Amino acid sequence: MKFLYHPDFPKDILRFAEQYGAISQKLEARFRSDVDDALIRIKSAPTSVGHFLNTGSTVVTDVRRRNLSSFPYFVLYGLHSDLLIFGAVIPSASDPLTWLVRFSNPG
Repeated sequence: MKFLYHPDFPKDILRFAEQYGAISQKLEARFRSDVDDALIRIKSAPTSVGHFLNTGSTVVTDVRRRNLSSFPYFVLYGLHSDLLIFGAVIPSASDPLTWLVRFSNPG
């Protein structure tokens, strides 16, 4: 399987990690570890570790979300045959539909 990261994907991680780092270096490290764990799980079983994206009126089956275990964020990723696209790290309170544009231009 091939992996593709949207150019803004690492920027998302850095931005949120820095916010936690301003509070505590340990908290920042825990956040980064939680993201890393989510990525490992997604890569190992992309069809079974995430939830389909539900728009309210339809379910988008080629875009999924994987919630972080300890932080109120999720990884939004797409799966297209043998290509896994990591699109964004998003606060859980955000509307994932606003982030779908990253999948029309993954980088």
